[in-house]
Amino acid sequence: MKQPELTEWIDEALKRAQPVILTDHEEKLADILIDKAYELSSQNNKMLGRALAAAFDILVSAEYYKRVTNRGWCYCPNGEPSIIYPYTNTCPRCILNKEFHYHPANKPPSGQIGQATFRLLCVFLDRLFNRATKNLKILKGSEPIDMIIQDHSSNVILIAEVKAAPLLTLPLFVRSEKMTAVQDDAIIELQHSGVDNSSIHSSEFNIMLPVQHGESWNYELIPLGSMGNTPELWAYDRLQMAFQTDKDLFNRYFDFWDKAFETYQSAYITGDRTSSIYWLTNACGQPSPRPENWPLRSNGSGYESVSDAKTSVGMDRTDDIKKGIYQVLKLGAESKPLNRKYDVKTALISNIHAVRHYDEYLLSLQDVVWTLDEKGTAKKVGDLPDEKPIYNLFDGIISFTRNIARDEWIKDVFNF
Repeated sequence: MKQPELTEWIDEALKRAQPVILTDHEEKLADILIDKAYELSSQNNKMLGRALAAAFDILVSAEYYKRVTNRGWCYCPNGEPSIIYPYTNTCPRCILNKEFHYHPANKPPSGQIGQATFRLLCVFLDRLFNRATKNLKILKGSEPIDMIIQDHSSNVILIAEVKAAPLLTLPLFVRSEKMTAVQDDAIIELQHSGVDNSSIHSSEFNIMLPVQHGESWNYELIPLGSMGNTPELWAYDRLQMAFQTDKDLFNRYFDFWDKAFETYQSAYITGDRTSSIYWLTNACGQPSPRPENWPLRSNGSGYESVSDAKTSVGMDRTDDIKKGIYQVLKLGAESKPLNRKYDVKTALISNIHAVRHYDEYLLSLQDVVWTLDEKGTAKKVGDLPDEKPIYNLFDGIISFTRNIARDEWIKDVFNF
């Protein structure tokens, strides 16, 4: 069968692509968070990219919170009696005191995480482009393309592989009565236990936001109110209200988020996992030191982790990096050569760069260029025909926290 012309390949990809339709609640919350990130960066000379990455985590949190269920709550008796909905496998309140109490996390399944973070990254980029008055169209591609960004004014088509996942999700907190149980015919106070929240629609939800005091960490509660009768919208609406009402909330949240990001980064380099907030970040690994009563894995050998590598941050999962490299090379090889109709760019896109694995997997490839040698005899550039075009493997490795760009259009559009 005759191979289609390469320009037809792009046209067919555009025909199959679907526009990303934003809902009102996604758009409003994203706009508020992006404005807060810009304000923080402007007023306190903070890095805009990190502030945007932190803001994106809140947007993803709204999607996680709207999935909260009756089951999966952790009763914590230490301090004010409460039930907590954690997103790593340990009681979030006690870990701030460096005490590990195992409780299964409530992350959505990995397939749902990928779909949600992809969509919300499209939402977030759309609102960033809108704020910067860049008339760009974001499309959901079909296999093998994740995302297409089209710039009609410059005739640019960016085709991208997308890998996105949050650094962390703050736990939900609901005040409760002190709980008891019967043991040996006596009533005793319940210790850490898994419990159901039977009144989920009327519960008064709070976010647990860690706050640093000297060298130690405590927490403050950010009230969200009740879910009411709008389970699909409540988290977006309540977060929007919280960040609009409390003018300093984003600053306090970023102070914690930025320190958590630093602990995630430094733990891999130095092995130092002594900071209590490290255990609230995704892919933090096995507890250290591991308590004697820490459970064995239900499947396989060894012990449960607090959060395993499957939940790695941004594009930091090694399987995702390797797949992403191949996909970008394939997309470029099938679209760039002999193309006369569009200015095609290829990129990896994420919310957070491969913090732990960039040097290992991407550093040696970031400046690679390639071309086609149909005869298969070229040993050096001089063996190729004059004016033989060359192409970047990556026109960009794009994220809020680090941008590697070999293209002026990408430098301008993704100027975080």
